[in-house]
Amino acid sequence: MADEETKVEAGESTEMTIFEAIREVLKKASHHNGLFRGINEVARAIDKGDAKVCFVADNCELNDYKNLIKALCTEKHVPLVNVTDRLQLGEWAGMCKIDTAGVARNVVKCSSVAISFVDEETQAWKVLSNTLNQGP
Repeated sequence: MADEETKVEAGESTEMTIFEAIREVLKKASHHNGLFRGINEVARAIDKGDAKVCFVADNCELNDYKNLIKALCTEKHVPLVNVTDRLQLGEWAGMCKIDTAGVARNVVKCSSVAISFVDEETQAWKVLSNTLNQGP
């Protein structure tokens, strides 16, 4: 009986949260040179039709910045994902140094990120796409 409970608990821990999925999708896109950071790169990627998904930080200091990205995403039909913290988004986008202990140091804040590469076979993309399909 105890073995069955252990298996159930282990099975539940393998589920990926949306934050882990975003981090994994951004990491995979970065490895394939499919990551755009900052307003200039993101706006250009959306306008050219290269962006598959766009991420914008809710705590961005400039509302005009967020409104521009949201408008471009709406116009070009690019899914938009809101992330709560731009420091966290910067870390996920690789705008930091990783020390020997694996802790992110000197993280640069990032208000928007777009990706042009998606590996549709990964569990992270499946979790993220399910979230995108559910909508608000």
